[in-house]
Amino acid sequence: MNQQPSKMTLIWFACLSMLGFLATDMYLPAFETIRVAFGTTQSLIGLTLSVFLLGMALGQLVYGPLSDRIGRKKVLLGGMALFSVATLLCSIAPNIETFLIARFVQALGACSATVIWQAVVVDRYHGKTSERIFATIMPLV
Repeated sequence: MNQQPSKMTLIWFACLSMLGFLATDMYLPAFETIRVAFGTTQSLIGLTLSVFLLGMALGQLVYGPLSDRIGRKKVLLGGMALFSVATLLCSIAPNIETFLIARFVQALGACSATVIWQAVVVDRYHGKTSERIFATIMPLV
């Protein structure tokens, strides 16, 4: 299949590609508020970002082969469910330790979107079409 993607498909790819970045960038301004709420140090609050990035890095090693084996849709849906549950857990975390674990799990879930949208482009589009899609989406992230 090498047809041109619809605008809606491009929007979908863009949303998937930005999920991990939104999950980090949107909470950065709240670092001080989170620190006060948990009564913890700036170092531990900074660790929440490091733990998230670690989860994103490790998730990429798993999701590619896993989606090759069991399918893109199942992996994406599972990852989005994991992301959603972890996001809820972040919002109700009673302490910094729970928040750190939830951020790691949140990253593992978000990473599915980062990996799967690119795999779908490679699967469905070829040559100049896939190059155009990547050239359109990548600058957004």
